[in-house]
Amino acid sequence: MLSSQTAPTVAEVRAPSTSDGGRSMTRAMRWLLVSYLALIVLIMVVAKISMTPDLFVLWGLVVAVILGRGLAFLRDWLPLVAIFVAWESARGLSQHLAARVQSDSVIMAERLFFFGIVPTEELQRLWHDPARLTALDLLMSAVYLAHFILPLGIGFLLWLRNRGLFFRYMTCLMVVSFAAFFTAIVLPVAPPRFSAQYGEALAVRDVMADTFAHLGSAPSSWLYGNINGNPVAAFPSLHAAYPLLAYLFVRSHRPSWAWPVLLYTLVVWFAIVYLGHHYVVDIFGGIAYAVVAYWLVSRSAGWDMARLDPRRWLRLRRPVVVPE
Repeated sequence: MLSSQTAPTVAEVRAPSTSDGGRSMTRAMRWLLVSYLALIVLIMVVAKISMTPDLFVLWGLVVAVILGRGLAFLRDWLPLVAIFVAWESARGLSQHLAARVQSDSVIMAERLFFFGIVPTEELQRLWHDPARLTALDLLMSAVYLAHFILPLGIGFLLWLRNRGLFFRYMTCLMVVSFAAFFTAIVLPVAPPRFSAQYGEALAVRDVMADTFAHLGSAPSSWLYGNINGNPVAAFPSLHAAYPLLAYLFVRSHRPSWAWPVLLYTLVVWFAIVYLGHHYVVDIFGGIAYAVVAYWLVSRSAGWDMARLDPRRWLRLRRPVVVPE
């Protein structure tokens, strides 16, 4: 009796499996993306360009196109980045609407919390020498300039894996950003480096400006180089709030990845105080704003920025069919 099973043909034996090809493509894709990101970082370091939202769109678009999600990236990211850029531009206008700039009152709060010292003064007294460029100055300046890399990078990873979580994350960033904008109008606060212009002159230098003076130039993108920021919007610190929000979302989605993000967040907090760009009180404010925004968005059941997707508004309601 002949067996019902037939021997495989030579072509079938030699044909590679689809899964093997898929795995090879996945590995090749990963190496391509890693090589691309390394090249971008190298170009930015050599050209002294900092990562800003406008440059992030170009960076993310190339990755999305490689992954076959270019149109989805433009649809989801362009409106959000446009809002961020518009908000950054408006920050420069807010100083003309602001109330009396606070400086001495914040210095008093710092001394109250830290037993008579101002942490920025003490850190610079210990480690900053304006006459020479140190590794600490260079590293902390780089951390400060990487302000947008972590929050937008985490947002991109969330977008790749969980679009709903991505929209909630971006909602939190915008809630914090606009809350800080209105706070700067009602309660403008000068950073330590500008204390002499608004009251008591602290023994504080702008360490990042000293670093750029040694390097010979200040990195920036073209768009952000032509935006006027608000020099008296130190409270709350968005440099403190953004990485904390990234940590909270990473912890909720991938707890094992949260510790490196938390460590980076602590480094950012040290950097902004050491450089003379924020008081510790500003960090307290950034923490409070981030935690409240995270709590509000997390408790808002069913609400996220996906509701603002234009396709929702273009859909026609289906007619209701009444059974006979």
